[in-house]
Amino acid sequence: MALETTTTSLNDLTHTALVEPVIILALSEQPGHCIRFCREFSAIGKATNALTIPTQTSWWGSPDDDGDGVDTEFNGTEGTALGNTQVATGVVTITCAEYGVAHALTDNVAEDSVLDGMQLLNLMTGQMLSVLQLALDDDFIALFASLSNSVGTSNNDLTIAQMIAAQQGIRVRGANADGLVYVLDNEQALNIETALQATNAAAAIFALSADRVIGYAPAADHGMGAVKQIMSFRGFPVYTSGLTDDDGTDVTGACFVPTSAYNDATGATTFGMAWKRLPNFETQRQAKGRSTDLVMTMRAGVAELQDGSGTKIVTDMP
Repeated sequence: MALETTTTSLNDLTHTALVEPVIILALSEQPGHCIRFCREFSAIGKATNALTIPTQTSWWGSPDDDGDGVDTEFNGTEGTALGNTQVATGVVTITCAEYGVAHALTDNVAEDSVLDGMQLLNLMTGQMLSVLQLALDDDFIALFASLSNSVGTSNNDLTIAQMIAAQQGIRVRGANADGLVYVLDNEQALNIETALQATNAAAAIFALSADRVIGYAPAADHGMGAVKQIMSFRGFPVYTSGLTDDDGTDVTGACFVPTSAYNDATGATTFGMAWKRLPNFETQRQAKGRSTDLVMTMRAGVAELQDGSGTKIVTDMP
């Protein structure tokens, strides 16, 4: 047969499919690590994009120095004047960068879409905010590599012993904290979950004393939700991220002290961030282009506040 009348010949009259008024969202890294874990400062309204934050310099020795700094230096002798001990400070600088994302939405899209104008706008703005937070998270997680103290072995899997050592080092270095967090690369998370199931290390067969040292408990959703917490280890939450940096051989995670009222007060918080401009959404009508610009920007910065209260974790790539 020939010359049948079909949806191709009548394509001006027929739709190829009924379009549902929904969008299946793309899979994505989830933002929020920086805002969740960094101590916040504000440069909003200040005539600079950089904040300098004074830091105390110890004049009484260093943690774990076997008492060398305080053993005899402050012993007094009757009738002898005390010598002066100079007090000095250092400084941490947080410099704010600008982040931005823009779309040009044509009138035709807004007029012909199966989504109404408000639904379309909400879809756009929600994803724009998420993207800006991811950009900030990426800069924050890049700071892990700058931590001076490290555990792990290049080109080798992460081990239970290294996870414990990451926390022990922070304690030995004098951090006075009410909590820690681990943020691991996805490969490191796979390594440690595999190690916890190994026949020679599984938490289920450990002697009770060793099991309590590990303090392992899986998260209820095993990291499937937006927060990406996979477990508690030694009682501290363990999160995963696909934003961690690699050098072609190894990936870098970290164990560090997050912001809290207590940690901020004791100076133990490892990382800080500063706002110069909070996320700001603007629209501008372009009449000649029959379109509307959608623009979201923010200015923020991140920096390391307390080097000794963090431990980078360096292990092999997938």
